[in-house]
Amino acid sequence: MNVSGFTLIEVMMALFIISVGLVALVYSSQYSVQTLETAKSKTAAYHVADQVLLSMYQSHDLQLGQHQGETEFQGQTFYWQATLENTENTHVNRINVIVSLNRKFDYSEARLTGFKKS
Repeated sequence: MNVSGFTLIEVMMALFIISVGLVALVYSSQYSVQTLETAKSKTAAYHVADQVLLSMYQSHDLQLGQHQGETEFQGQTFYWQATLENTENTHVNRINVIVSLNRKFDYSEARLTGFKKS
């Protein structure tokens, strides 16, 4: 008698291989979503830093030292800190901008440096 078909072992191995592939696919999708959210937050933080730097460029009565504030952007509150300091060139000041998701600035989402004529 000649019977053709798959044995139980072959079917179980095929199901195992398919399940491993599906688990890897789900994990990859979750990782992609996390990466996308991180990139979105960083992009928003750099936008805030750029806007702070631009406003400091346009301000004519800036004092040396630290300036702080917060900005609401894309439904999220970003805290920023800008430091205006002298450089070796007496006609140029440095502006360092840090943007964070908390007031302590333990971790910065974005950092920008610019220079302004004093």
